[in-house]
Amino acid sequence: MGASKQLLKDLAKLKMHKFRNLQDKFVVEGDKLVYEAIKTIPRNILQIFITPDTKLALHDIDKFNVSEISSTDLVKISSQKSPQNSLAVIDSFFHNTVIENDNLLLACDDIQDPGNFGTIIRTADWFGIRTILASKNSVDVFNQKVIQASMGSVFRVRVEYVDLKDWLSKTDRRIVGALLDGTNIYTYQVPSNSVLIVGNEGKGISHDIIELINDKITIPSFGNAESLNAAVATGIMLAELTNKIPHG
Repeated sequence: MGASKQLLKDLAKLKMHKFRNLQDKFVVEGDKLVYEAIKTIPRNILQIFITPDTKLALHDIDKFNVSEISSTDLVKISSQKSPQNSLAVIDSFFHNTVIENDNLLLACDDIQDPGNFGTIIRTADWFGIRTILASKNSVDVFNQKVIQASMGSVFRVRVEYVDLKDWLSKTDRRIVGALLDGTNIYTYQVPSNSVLIVGNEGKGISHDIIELINDKITIPSFGNAESLNAAVATGIMLAELTNKIPHG
């Protein structure tokens, strides 16, 4: 059965942050990400829409509420210029769980670029980081570009939006911040029960957060670049820190 005009209109609204928040729903697009959701969070899938060209196997989706729609209708609800062949509507409550007691948490201070944030989530997943704290001004985790860049890691890494200054002022974790004037990360010995803070792409870590940092660390430069991309820097730091601290 196809989708009604009203349903298409309602689904199109999920491209906007305020409607995702109001409805506690978001969408994932494309066979790869829909299949990843099926494997990872099947209980949170509310509905799946497919075109005749989908590569999803019948046995992957026969237990879900599935509707076949035309490619023309998929364009109406997709946030992509060239939408792929499937789309799933997902209940966002799977992220509302208790914070994991990981030895290392990651905190993002006003990350704005969806591609960067999605890549950071994917990188955190690779290194076994299960919880990311994000300041309330950070980009929405269910932004379609974030989801695409995470390559499905958004289903496994919990992102919690908090008043970061307030949270850090109350935590008993060691607060580690990535700054240009910090200790060389390759000689720094990270303690257990720490939280690593990465800052905004252009401004870095905000001043009121810097005041709360216990240990400043930096990635030494051997060339002439002014700075590193936020996601790249996060990857380098997680590779080094998770090698020195028990995690998971």
